[in-house]
Amino acid sequence: MGTASESAAREPVRIVVGVDFSQPSLRALDWAGVLASGRPATVVAVHAVEPTPLSLMTEAAERLASRGIARLEEQCEGLRRQGLTCIARCEVGRPSQVVRDAVEEQGADLVIVGNRGMTAIKRSMIGSNADRVLRTVDAPVLVVHASDATRERLRALVATDFSEDADEAIAAFRRMFLPSSIRLDARVLHATVPPTALESVDAPLVERVDWTRLAEDAEERVEQVARTLRADGVEASVAVARGGAARTILAETRAWRADLVVIGRRGMSALERIFLGSIAERVLHGAPCAVFCGHRAPVAAARRAAYIG
Repeated sequence: MGTASESAAREPVRIVVGVDFSQPSLRALDWAGVLASGRPATVVAVHAVEPTPLSLMTEAAERLASRGIARLEEQCEGLRRQGLTCIARCEVGRPSQVVRDAVEEQGADLVIVGNRGMTAIKRSMIGSNADRVLRTVDAPVLVVHASDATRERLRALVATDFSEDADEAIAAFRRMFLPSSIRLDARVLHATVPPTALESVDAPLVERVDWTRLAEDAEERVEQVARTLRADGVEASVAVARGGAARTILAETRAWRADLVVIGRRGMSALERIFLGSIAERVLHGAPCAVFCGHRAPVAAARRAAYIG
């Protein structure tokens, strides 16, 4: 019986990459090339022509789409020289919707988009395409900055709250990264709420929580995740820290000098995001490195069984 990485290397994969020709999006294509190399893979490079009065005119739309396809074909040539199959696609529409359509039509295993590093105020005013993609597609999403160069060896901070979303993010991370040429060092992190944060809460149930046992259980479960990664040949350490999840993950990302953060994302309504915020989105915009997000989504039972113990 082959290893999980050998099994994944034989599986055909489809990677959709959002390309607006900015440096972050061209970096996303670089990551697609590395993750697709050495396996039966198809990279679908997608460019969106933003809808405007001009672009909605038939003749202008055809001209803009033709220009976009020509530029995409130039970018695809580099991947084709690596022996990869690369498809160029250009359509009129909002970037997140065009990417989502491509993901659904292609049955994508991964989406890669660039992060332009917008300020919080600018994101609140006009929104972030990376955020929109993260919220609307079922496939795992890898978000990269222009400075996030692929390396032969990456340090991956794997954050888990032991939820099904976190489990699926880790499973998807293993499916995509294990068969690649990238060698991995991993640190599995769990953030617990410190007892002091709840001292002022008048709730009898909170008073009965055995915080010592809770921490011990967390350490055991983090170690289980680490053992799974070690079985893949990944050097894996563990960390359990007290504090809010997003703040703790970002602090550890910087302290450990991670090249990549792996995190689960939970589907939230617009109101939930406004009042509670999304941990995944906070990490996405606060991390100085690439972020890989996954969540519980329909996938073949056999594929889940191979990666989620």
